[in-house]
Amino acid sequence: MRCFLAVLALSLSLGCSRGQPKGADGAKTPSVRIALVTDLKGYLEPCGCTSDPLGGIDRLAAQIRALRDGPAPVVLLIAGDTFFDTATLEPVRVDQASRNAKTLAGILDGLEVAAVLPGRSDRAQPSETLEALKAASDFPWLAMGRDAELLRVKAGDLRLAIVGVRPGADRNPVKPLVASAEADSDLTIALVDGSRRDANRIGAIDGVDLVVQGGLDEDDPVSPREAGRAWLLHASRQGQGLTVVDVYQKKKGEAFVDRSDWSRAERARRLDAQLSDLGDKIAAWEKSDDVDAADLDSQRARLAALQKERQALDGPAPSTDGNALYATWIPLSKKAPKDPAVEALMRKHDKVVNDANRVAFANLKPPPLGPDNIAYVGSAACGGCHQPAYAWWSTHAHGHAYRTLQERNKEYNLDCVGCHVTGYGQPGGSTVTHNLDLALVNVGCESCHGPGAAHAKDPEEFGILRETPESTCLQCHNTEHSDLFDYEGYKKTLVVPGHGLPPG
Repeated sequence: MRCFLAVLALSLSLGCSRGQPKGADGAKTPSVRIALVTDLKGYLEPCGCTSDPLGGIDRLAAQIRALRDGPAPVVLLIAGDTFFDTATLEPVRVDQASRNAKTLAGILDGLEVAAVLPGRSDRAQPSETLEALKAASDFPWLAMGRDAELLRVKAGDLRLAIVGVRPGADRNPVKPLVASAEADSDLTIALVDGSRRDANRIGAIDGVDLVVQGGLDEDDPVSPREAGRAWLLHASRQGQGLTVVDVYQKKKGEAFVDRSDWSRAERARRLDAQLSDLGDKIAAWEKSDDVDAADLDSQRARLAALQKERQALDGPAPSTDGNALYATWIPLSKKAPKDPAVEALMRKHDKVVNDANRVAFANLKPPPLGPDNIAYVGSAACGGCHQPAYAWWSTHAHGHAYRTLQERNKEYNLDCVGCHVTGYGQPGGSTVTHNLDLALVNVGCESCHGPGAAHAKDPEEFGILRETPESTCLQCHNTEHSDLFDYEGYKKTLVVPGHGLPPG
């Protein structure tokens, strides 16, 4: 799904940063360009271990600045968990998470954010943490102490009403805010943190034009969907991309027509699936003697109607003389440009966090060995008897996994180190800083074959794990960190001469 959307977005003038999207009606320049980010979750950048890591606040900054260089006024709005990805932080993670949040707040402030609706995880943090974050930013935080809050924003010739709505909030406090905004606003946008039901309820309020939904917690963005006369919008999570909505307003108070190629492509995809399914069923019914002829004709007519609807999507979008919107999702792939100043701030942040964690966790030792535990010894100890395997491992990505963190000042980063060392958090293993004087750095032999102290001491008496279960690999090779991982295919690449096969 994400790959399809990425290709689609890239083919649609990649945004909106290069001028007028195809197919929009009326004026060549949008009345306003709305840039949306949802559920950022404190992510400054993605894990670099995926095939095409999406996201990065430096890439987001570059895209926003490019949009602002265009002819239309740009309004940047953020909804959902923005600074934190969980309501309750483990005590060891509080300092790093707070530093990340403060750096993020400062960067967002430089991007001229019009408003943020913080999510549940943000609001659950201690008051002193939230006050420090607010001090690091000048943008408005909506609905922090109330169910709903109204903010008025001027964008070019348009007057925007931004309504922030907390999750589960009743419509009653929202309705009067929308009603009061209608008199002196041209466009009303609701920022909602909550479920689809929450977003639909707010979208059904008369006077709401757009609903930006945070709290959806889906990887893929959602193309514009109807809720009453309003349109629901979502922009993925963890900063993987942003949704840009070009708004063409010709008459205040009139409902908008969605002219997005993105929506048409999504509708075409769903119709293709329906056509395939219904076509297969009709073919089976035609071979059966148990299906009523009238019912079969009815299903054939339904198939023909769906085919006609699908064919219409291949043609030009229907024109409209009224209000229109054109939405595009822009994936922030590794090929996307970066903002140099923001990237420099991120690298400075990495070093500060690294230095702080090195001191904070200097005395953190792994759990002590229990009576049934075996200690770790490090891969070098394995090399004495398994030299061909050790030589091969030394050239494999696992064999220099720790160096990739050192090169980026992240070897003490709590989000990274656990998958780049051996025996992390295990009895007799490693911690953030404790690694047996570098013996347990990298993804060593014992990461797959289990702790080896007993085997190294008496190989005849104590064996090792020869078949590594998939569950062991998936502790790090999960969808977030290793999107192309396939256990059987990957295992074949590890069974080589000297490691599973006789030396060649």
